[in-house]
Amino acid sequence: MRNLPKKYRDIYEEFYINYSQANTLFRKLLLFVEKWYHLKASKTQTFANTILEVGAGNLNHVKFEKDYEFYDVVEPKDFLIEASDPAIRKKIRNIYKNIEEIPDNRIYDKIISIAVLEHIENLDSVLEKISEKLDENGKFIVEIPAEGEFLWWLGWRLTTGLGFWLKYRLDYGIIMRFEHVNKAEEILFYLKKHFKVIHIESFPLNIKNWRLYIHIVLSKNLSINKVN
Repeated sequence: MRNLPKKYRDIYEEFYINYSQANTLFRKLLLFVEKWYHLKASKTQTFANTILEVGAGNLNHVKFEKDYEFYDVVEPKDFLIEASDPAIRKKIRNIYKNIEEIPDNRIYDKIISIAVLEHIENLDSVLEKISEKLDENGKFIVEIPAEGEFLWWLGWRLTTGLGFWLKYRLDYGIIMRFEHVNKAEEILFYLKKHFKVIHIESFPLNIKNWRLYIHIVLSKNLSINKVN
């Protein structure tokens, strides 16, 4: 089982809340850039009767979605939900700690995952479950950092990594290796295994090693489901 050194465990929740709520200058700057993938996700499948967000954090994406009936989320970290805006929480129908908690008969028109898949250890099985939850005409919208590529590595070292060291005098690389267990290349491999890829776009450039974020639109792979 992965674990953090005690110095990191002691400040983990405080750091995570500050990070998710952009309570530092470096995070505020990054949040401005990260708005790119929030906008990309919201402008894909602009209307959805039912939305599921996997790994919703402090619910900072909800405000970007404008046209839906029901919004459910999966978020295992209670302290992030508790730190979210109460007015935003009222817009959420159900909060699940694990995707396995979602009733079998509940299917979604739009499933969103923003900066989450890089964190999931059992990615293959989670994506299989997400596929089961996606409507035949629905869209799965994935936003991931270009983990494992040069520009992403340089970017976090010069922003969040620097801010983390200035505040805690600790190496942010320890947190990154603990949190990011999947590289972008691995995530794309498993996405193609379980879904049909409709569109891939990167920021700031559509060039490997020169991108920070990757926007991926997927649909249910009906041929896979027929075979199974």
